[in-house]
Amino acid sequence: MCVLMAAVSLGIASPAAPSRAADTAYVDTAASVVRWKGTKFGGRGAHAGTVKLRRGWVVLNGMRLTSARFIIDMRSIAITDIPRADDTPRQKLLSHLLADDFFAVQRYPTAEFVIDRAENAGAYVYRLDGRLTLRGVTRPLRIDANVWSFEPSALHATARFTIDRMQWGIAFRGSRLTNDLVDDEISLELDLVARVPSARVPSTRPSS
Repeated sequence: MCVLMAAVSLGIASPAAPSRAADTAYVDTAASVVRWKGTKFGGRGAHAGTVKLRRGWVVLNGMRLTSARFIIDMRSIAITDIPRADDTPRQKLLSHLLADDFFAVQRYPTAEFVIDRAENAGAYVYRLDGRLTLRGVTRPLRIDANVWSFEPSALHATARFTIDRMQWGIAFRGSRLTNDLVDDEISLELDLVARVPSARVPSTRPSS
């Protein structure tokens, strides 16, 4: 019953956008997605879904990833494990995730993950150190990402990791009586496609 990767941009210094188009790959929001999975009763039950990237970019130095910024649209949270035909339980869960005791989407409509440092950690693997802001709380986060395609014009990368939602102030516990005793860990999977535009980078960098 939960999740998310990223967080609201609240007083966080963002990596500066490079001045040359060749230095920046911009997120293809139609081809990219964040998948989430939240469990309950120690993994005996689960819900899963997706959330969309609103925008973002990856900073490149030649063919090397150096930093990045991703902004997630928290209002786009969707549930994929409950069939659309079961509209009542589906809407009930979605309303709960958007409400104040979870992601408080009215107050925090976007989320952000800023990558400050990237190191090559093996064949096709980067170790990424950054800051995840979720629901107004910023905490450091380290993840490993697999870069499957790294061409001059585009890159395709995936990352699987977990977060402890309690560290971001999402303290809803649920109850055995209501069959929703929620586990603390949230599993996330980022499937990212970013492209280098053929034209020059616009004079203004992407805004928050």
